[in-house]
Amino acid sequence: MPEHVTLDVPLDEAFVSVVRMIVSGVAERAELVFEDMDDLQLAVERLLAEAGHEGRASLSFELGAGYVRTRIGPLRERGLAEALQRLDRTPGQLTLAWVLDTVVDSYGVEESSGEGIVVRLEKLVGEPA
Repeated sequence: MPEHVTLDVPLDEAFVSVVRMIVSGVAERAELVFEDMDDLQLAVERLLAEAGHEGRASLSFELGAGYVRTRIGPLRERGLAEALQRLDRTPGQLTLAWVLDTVVDSYGVEESSGEGIVVRLEKLVGEPA
């Protein structure tokens, strides 16, 4: 049966270290190797950095057999959804979509029940991104 961890955090740079600590604890619990933990931290941090610095977001983690699924939102930055759904990848540009394509196994965007979007990330245990 999957385990669940939820964190409500201000979108403020002062809380980056708190988020990093929680993500590393979740990764440890899921038995991710160091490189995969680092990938998940980078994905979450980059996503939150591009979401702006006002308001709050909920981070929820589902730890199952062989995976960690993360949901982050609601995020109010509308350009975020467009950036994540863009199919054009300019070589050499470190876009959010490029970073997520590189460090997580899958991701997606959905409308939140209120205002904004929710981004889903999935990292498989022991699998290359």
